[in-house]
Amino acid sequence: MGVRTATAGRAGWKPRTLPLAAVCAALLGAGACETGLDPTPDDGSPPGPDVRAPFPIDRGDEGIDTPGKYKGLWLRLVNNGEPEVTSVDGIIGVVCLGMSDAADECADFVARINSHWLNEVAGDVVVLNCSREAFGVEHWIDPAYDDETWGACLYLLMPFLGIRPEQIRVVYHKAANHSTVDELGRPLPPYPDSASNYHRLYRNLGAFSERLKTFFPNVQAVYTSSRAYGGYARVPGRGEPVAYEEGHAVNSWLADNPTVGGVWYGWGAYVWAPPCLSDEVNGAGVCFEPADFDADGVHRSGQGRGKISWMMHQRLLHEGWYRR
Repeated sequence: MGVRTATAGRAGWKPRTLPLAAVCAALLGAGACETGLDPTPDDGSPPGPDVRAPFPIDRGDEGIDTPGKYKGLWLRLVNNGEPEVTSVDGIIGVVCLGMSDAADECADFVARINSHWLNEVAGDVVVLNCSREAFGVEHWIDPAYDDETWGACLYLLMPFLGIRPEQIRVVYHKAANHSTVDELGRPLPPYPDSASNYHRLYRNLGAFSERLKTFFPNVQAVYTSSRAYGGYARVPGRGEPVAYEEGHAVNSWLADNPTVGGVWYGWGAYVWAPPCLSDEVNGAGVCFEPADFDADGVHRSGQGRGKISWMMHQRLLHEGWYRR
C-alpha cells in the first residue's frame, strides 16, 4: 500500500526498525507492549507479539521484530481487492467527505492533482471537495443535518462545477467521529470497552453505508481513511489511542463489509503514523512531527496536509480508474 520514501519524511533519512522494546518505550512507556502471548501464532495472524502500544496497522507482516496484534486486533490492513469504476459521459466524479481536516487535505490533494500530479491522473477523473468543517460521520448519518452536509454538496457545489449526481462514481471518506468524549466531556474509554470510540465509529460506518446511495445512487466504490496521529493533540478526546483505534474500527468494519448494496468498500490511504521521535514510520514511510500540526495539535499544518495528500495519491495510483 505504498513504498517507503525519504521524501515523505525527512530529507536524507532512511527508516529503520528499532527493537520492539525501544519502540514501546518511545511510544507509550517501557513495558507497555508485552502481553505474554505467542509471538508466532498459528491462526493466520501476522507474526510478532500482541501489544498495547499503538503501532502502524500496515506494518504487522514484517516479522517477529515488530508487533503482530494490538489488543488482539490484527496489524494487517484489510485488502478488499480493486473495484470496477467506470465513467459516465466521460466523467468519473470523486467526492471527498469528512470534516475539517478532510476538507483541508482534500483541497491540498485537488490542488496537486491539477498541478504536480496532472500527468499521473486519468483525464476523466474530477475530484469534488464536499467535506464540511465540524461535521463528523455522526452528522452525515443524521437527517437533521442533511441540508448542511449532503445537500450542500448536491445542490451547491456540484451544480457550480457542472457535475451531475449520476456522475459520482467514487467517494473518498475520511471517517472520524466528531464527538470523542462522553456527556461530561471526558475522553471515551479505550478499546475493548463497549463504550469506546472504536465501537462508536464501527456503528457509525454501518449507518453511513446505509445512507450513501440515497444521495449518490450511481456510486461504485468508497475508499475509507481514518485519523492521522493524535499524540500532539491539546484537545480532550483527540489524543492517543483515540486516533489510532479509529483506524482499527475502520479495518474491522471493512473486513466485515467488503460490499454494501452493491458498492465496494475498501481502504483509502492509511494515514496514521508514529511520531518521528520514535524513529518508526508507517507503511508509506511517513512519520509525524509537531510542525505537521497547527497550534492545537489536532488540525494539520500545510506541511502535514502535504504528507496526507501525498499518501492519498500514492494509494489511488494502485487503481486502474485513477491512473493515467
